[in-house]
Amino acid sequence: MLTITRRQAHQLHAVLRRAFGTRGPAPALGFIADAEGLRVRTRLADVAVEFHVPGRRPVETLWLPYQFLADCEAKRDEPIELTSADKGRITAQWRDGSAPQIIEYDSATPRDADKFPALPTTFTENPPSFLRAFTAASETADANSTRYALGCVRLRGEDGSLAATDGTQLLLQSGCRFPWTGDVLVPNTKVFLSPDLPDDQPVSIGKTKDWLTIGIGPWFVHLKIDQHGKYPKLEQVVRSADQAVGVCRFSAADTRFLAETLPRLPVDASNDNRVTLDLNGQVIIRAKTSKEAKPTEVVLNGSSWSGDPVRLNVNCRQLARAVTLGLSDLHIFGDEAPVSWSDATRTYISTSLSRDCCVEPAADAIRIESPKGEPVATFLQPVTPRSVPPMSEPTTNTNGKAASNGHAVTNGQASTNGQARKTSSRKAAQQDLAAMIEQAEKFRTAAHDLMYQANGLVKALKQHRRQNRVMETTLASIRQLKGLGVGV
Repeated sequence: MLTITRRQAHQLHAVLRRAFGTRGPAPALGFIADAEGLRVRTRLADVAVEFHVPGRRPVETLWLPYQFLADCEAKRDEPIELTSADKGRITAQWRDGSAPQIIEYDSATPRDADKFPALPTTFTENPPSFLRAFTAASETADANSTRYALGCVRLRGEDGSLAATDGTQLLLQSGCRFPWTGDVLVPNTKVFLSPDLPDDQPVSIGKTKDWLTIGIGPWFVHLKIDQHGKYPKLEQVVRSADQAVGVCRFSAADTRFLAETLPRLPVDASNDNRVTLDLNGQVIIRAKTSKEAKPTEVVLNGSSWSGDPVRLNVNCRQLARAVTLGLSDLHIFGDEAPVSWSDATRTYISTSLSRDCCVEPAADAIRIESPKGEPVATFLQPVTPRSVPPMSEPTTNTNGKAASNGHAVTNGQASTNGQARKTSSRKAAQQDLAAMIEQAEKFRTAAHDLMYQANGLVKALKQHRRQNRVMETTLASIRQLKGLGVGV
């Protein structure tokens, strides 16, 4: 018998949803126990995840379907007991409140179970900020690229850099440490966005021949190395700051102001979401769609421009991306040259658009001004701390009875008891709220699983429709050949 808690099942489910999304069939879960503890392993295509619970256990291996996590997860440390039943069956038992739950699952060992990635022999420690850096790189990659491996993140051993591009933007980040030389390409992933992964612990990084491993606390994320992918030489695109015709520096207040304002500006998706950046004494952003009579003009009072007057078009989404990354120094290299945002360790380059359709100044423009009075900042790195509940061992339920001391209750004791009743009422209300939250989370999980199944059904139906069309076309061709007197 193996035991985990419902909280651990919840955390596993949350992390795996980020790691795998809705790609392909749901993977099986391996529960492997031995003298070193319990390891939960699962793999789908080029991503594998491993979770380790320390503590000596009897040697045993059980395989369960992915659905098991959705069935039993909760934010409580109640035990789940996993027991081998008849051949090919596993029984899971737990309590949902006062109601016992028992579900049997089919168990099948995956064909590639023995090919799960092995842990590297050498790891190099990095700060917790590596997770944010890798996530930012993943958000810059293009998973749909076919010519180059633009769906990958590049990790370079010599300078400890991360790089990613989708062909219209690129992000270079330095300051990491890797225990290898040369370039390593791994698929982008959203797994490190999971709030159930600790973000205040050192990150261990290592690799084997085929897999890159990133360890955080009890978690190991394995990313398959792309051995044959071609990656563009990004450093050839990066230009030195002394080649810029001017530098625009955004204040911290303007950066926050832009983060709220840019998504609301009127832009046309059919026109590359372009906005005009006008740098002439003031820092002004103008936007206008073909349906708008007046342009919207954003004046950034806390920002400065050093250089000759420049007016250029940029993509509003890429401008918002630079602001979200917290980059405040913008280097301009010409009217239609790519622009470069940077700080001490990061460089973000985005394309500038043709000067056609620049939004011109207008006396009747809708004018929005940023707050005044805050000095220019050179760096802003937004960090949202999150706390991860500690992993606790399973606890068993006991039926205890409150003891009575048999003494008379004094006035002071009555007051204390009244306070206890109020505290009990508050606790009951909190428990009711926790139960409703848990029910809502179960509904959300069920909806996610239904969407996963619906996507698979739609894919199968589309494939069936394509096959029918091919069959109809073939039959029509046969009929035409018969009409021409050709024997078939």
